[in-house]
Amino acid sequence: MPIIDITLPEGALPKKALERLPETVGQIALKYEGLKGSPFAEAFTWVYTHEVPSPNLVQVSGKPPKPIYRFLFTTLQGLIDQESKHKLGIEVAKAIYEFEESPWNEEEAHNRVWVFFNDVREGDWIVGAGINNLPDLRARVEREKTR
Repeated sequence: MPIIDITLPEGALPKKALERLPETVGQIALKYEGLKGSPFAEAFTWVYTHEVPSPNLVQVSGKPPKPIYRFLFTTLQGLIDQESKHKLGIEVAKAIYEFEESPWNEEEAHNRVWVFFNDVREGDWIVGAGINNLPDLRARVEREKTR
């Protein structure tokens, strides 16, 4: 149940693709967190899409020849391991290429789609008046599965 921030240039994706992007990326994240299919986890997976005017999103070397994308996944520490983070990043990059209707180009993607993770330590994520923690989250999802 991550909080996801997506930053991209305005107009980088067709409107229909931009509308589908949050759901797609959220489901990718839930899959690698082991929480896919949990209505509880889905309700607490929030996606913020930040479209930035093209002149405000540049590389130091100049205007990028193609749109560049930044994804920040904020999750509880320990919820997703390193291997899963790597797989998640690849899947997100490939999704962008699909939404753009561009052929997959792994080499090009290295300079266009970046994925970052912010792992929040236990006790540093407050939800309402309580502390969000991994054991409680896992127990809640397990109870949900048994219903």
